[in-house]
Amino acid sequence: MLRCCALLQRRSKKRNGVAYVYQVTGKHYKKDKKYTVENRKLIGEMVDEQWMIPNEYFSQYYPDVCIEQDMPEFSDTLKIGAFMVIQKIFQDLQIEEMLTSVFGELGIFVENIVSYMITNESCTFQYYPNFMRNHPVLGGRIQDDTQISRMLKGITDREIEVFMRAWNRLNKKNDCVYIGYDSTNFNTHAQGIELADYGHPKVDEGLPQYNLAYAVNQEDSTPLFYELYDGSVIDNTELEFMIEEANEFGHEHMGFLMDCGYISEKNIKLLRKRGYEYILMMKQNQRICQEIIEEYGLAGQSLEGYYIDEHEVYGTSVEKELYGEQVYIHIYYDDVRASEEKRAMMSRYSAWEKELDKKVAKKIATEGELKKYQKAFKLRYDNNGYFYDYERNSRYIRKELMNLGFFFIITSEDMDAIKALDIYRGRDNIEKMFRSLKSGIDFNKARVHTTESLKAKVFVTFIAMIIRNELFQKTKEIRKRNRKSYTIPGILSELENIECTRNNVGKYRRKYALTAKQKQILKQFGIDEKYVDGSINGYSY
Repeated sequence: MLRCCALLQRRSKKRNGVAYVYQVTGKHYKKDKKYTVENRKLIGEMVDEQWMIPNEYFSQYYPDVCIEQDMPEFSDTLKIGAFMVIQKIFQDLQIEEMLTSVFGELGIFVENIVSYMITNESCTFQYYPNFMRNHPVLGGRIQDDTQISRMLKGITDREIEVFMRAWNRLNKKNDCVYIGYDSTNFNTHAQGIELADYGHPKVDEGLPQYNLAYAVNQEDSTPLFYELYDGSVIDNTELEFMIEEANEFGHEHMGFLMDCGYISEKNIKLLRKRGYEYILMMKQNQRICQEIIEEYGLAGQSLEGYYIDEHEVYGTSVEKELYGEQVYIHIYYDDVRASEEKRAMMSRYSAWEKELDKKVAKKIATEGELKKYQKAFKLRYDNNGYFYDYERNSRYIRKELMNLGFFFIITSEDMDAIKALDIYRGRDNIEKMFRSLKSGIDFNKARVHTTESLKAKVFVTFIAMIIRNELFQKTKEIRKRNRKSYTIPGILSELENIECTRNNVGKYRRKYALTAKQKQILKQFGIDEKYVDGSINGYSY
């Protein structure tokens, strides 16, 4: 509002009980009336005897007069592109319906939080209110960080379980679908997280950790379920619970695709008991692998009949008994890998020789200090037990060289070496999922301090990973044409340039035409200009 006495050359006139303020812009003579009248422009209306509310024409006549207004909750310009696509994905995957069914109004809040996490590529919730001020918000209200904290505490284990059952029921397949399964860990400073414990972190910061395992559909990378567990529990042990969870979620036909860390007699027998197939990388030092190398090694290294063009390796399959089960073991030989491993091994042995030379010169090393050298070198000690000489153990080194370049995959299904490797090398879906989790939405640190908040945030993050994966899958075709321009960050950045602006009567309207690139992105989600403008019409902040 503005104090009316600050104006010059103004007139006020009542109409229908409202006093309007006009600016005198000039005069003109009326010949028929034979008198002069003023030219006027409406510039606002009176609130009382002193104050008026200016309209959009006021600043044309009084550009130097400052009109103070209360800042609205939402900006006059909203970035709508990313929000619109994310909301469309929520609807298409039926997640919006499931969230509101399970959580009620809290489900809409979760959807807003996920939209923020993906668009801002962050899970730091303290910036949520400022970020969302110029983005659409379902429900028309921006919650602050206190309300976000309350939301996390309001999500219960029971509600999460109900949602997970509904999600997996929706994504259950009749045919056998392989899922990539793996886990990662997160270090934490928080004292109130009961799951935090010292274990075997991939990045050791000297802190307690908690573990997170994901099961991802191998065909389209869709996250199906997850498990949050104690940091001291080893991955191999936790697999038992994930197998039981898959069974409880109703997955009758499923195969597990895992690395060598999960192979054990207990896990393989449990998988077969539940009727699940499996494809696992084997540990080369397992006795059965050494036996296969001795039996098939030379044949595997030959060019004739064993070369797999698609993967540039040699491979063959054998049927064996393992842990009382008939299994199919696929042996592969990669000559490039063998060459690299040989170079690394010989370089390591040369470095060890230099270390041994120094110890010989000092003449004080004893057998207990030289354990790491004992296999590759023949070590000699004097009568007092001090190390004084060595030579390479040629027999051991030749055996090591024979093993270089080999790797093994075990499958429960009868398939050839090509198919087994095709499926296993697609396992990088789960690894990409964890990279996306840590970099795409910055979940390296949970930034919560209680177990209940951690469980809720991991759940919300799981929803975000489903949406982000769908964003990736839907844009595969355009990414094939231009990989650099259509990365997920690049797509989000382009979508953020689609804006709408509030007009004089408080309605949002799109101001600029969509670019060709924006149209191309939106097309992948079934969105056109009509859909965009229809969505904007629903904004009334």
